[in-house]
Amino acid sequence: MLLGVALDAAAHADSDRSSWGGFWSGLIGRLDGAVDFVTLEDGFARAGADGPDAVLLANWLAPRSRDIGIIAGAPVNLLEPFHVSTAIATLDYVSEGRAGLLAQRLREARAAEGRRALGALNGFPADDRQAQDRDAQAAIEVISRLWDSWEDDAVIRDPKSQRFLDGSKLHYIDFEGADFRVLGPSITPRPPQGQPPVAIAWAEGDDPSLIREADIVFLPAGQGEIGDVIRDSRRGAEGAGPIFIADLDLGPEGPSIAGLVVAAKQATELGAGGIRIVLSDPSVQLGQLLSEVLPGLRDAGFVRRPSGGTLRQRFNLPVAANRYTAAA
Repeated sequence: MLLGVALDAAAHADSDRSSWGGFWSGLIGRLDGAVDFVTLEDGFARAGADGPDAVLLANWLAPRSRDIGIIAGAPVNLLEPFHVSTAIATLDYVSEGRAGLLAQRLREARAAEGRRALGALNGFPADDRQAQDRDAQAAIEVISRLWDSWEDDAVIRDPKSQRFLDGSKLHYIDFEGADFRVLGPSITPRPPQGQPPVAIAWAEGDDPSLIREADIVFLPAGQGEIGDVIRDSRRGAEGAGPIFIADLDLGPEGPSIAGLVVAAKQATELGAGGIRIVLSDPSVQLGQLLSEVLPGLRDAGFVRRPSGGTLRQRFNLPVAANRYTAAA
């Protein structure tokens, strides 16, 4: 099974900002080589949260790590999908193919707050959950199309013709949804992975069609219908469908190591391809994770040591074809 850790970019926000660099570089350094991936959630998606921009933090951490996959969160209902696309493409270059996007959605109070602040502008979705999910789907599609808007060999650097780019290998995406339109192409070359994996955290009440937009889906392990969600998503789906990862909480009231092993076993039996351990207070919990939890899970045969490679490779995702090249 794949093994990841969930971190909140706002985890150290209450501390003196001069200590942020040491905290995050130390944290990623200890996790690098111990787990397959880490997710950095952006606190702005939650009302009352603060902290650094998760994608910017991920771009700062990437060159300070060697192996770990970094899935950076972005509230796609608020940020321009064009900018999210270029930021994750940059992260993929900086990390040499270890980048992913966690597509977060504004919820409840934060969505209402955003609408009050930006409601006069065109394109901001309604506060209701259905509208937020529909808007997130459109944003993910735009981000994905923009990654394909440059062919892999668009950069030619031809001194004779004095051309840096072959303009015929750049493509307009010409997307028009219910609330916004993006013409493209991107201003950033196609990422090393072609399509960095897109992840979502799915919960009861979310639009099931969101699952079809994702490569990776995080599910609460304690959710009784986790098996139903996995089976329903694969019924009638084209291809293998997304990789499901079960979330296990290592909070103060979280399960013991024996409980984590049991939960991992149950998740495997229900069809999950890995687990993501949620650290609500990494400064306190990291030591237990590395010295007790990970060895316990490995001894029980549920996780292996990271194998390296790009993030797509470690999730066993196929090579990402360029939709515009394929359609030519």
